[in-house]
Amino acid sequence: MTTRAQRAAALETWADQVDSDDLVVTDTDALKAISEIADRRDRLDSALTEAVRSARSDGRSWSEIGAMLGVSKQAAQRKYAQLAS
Repeated sequence: MTTRAQRAAALETWADQVDSDDLVVTDTDALKAISEIADRRDRLDSALTEAVRSARSDGRSWSEIGAMLGVSKQAAQRKYAQLAS
């Protein structure tokens, strides 16, 4: 499975080989925003998983963690139990 960075690098390599006469000017701001937000989401997901892992290490219950996430204890446990162990 390739990473987002690898796909971006492959796209840049392809773009370097395209004949400039074949190019069409287009606005890519929305695509750039998607990529940046996805990168931020990945970092936040990792930070959240680490916070859940730390809370569990500190003896916090799934009920407490679920309350902080705004979900049931079952939903929190289902999503994070394997990631936080």
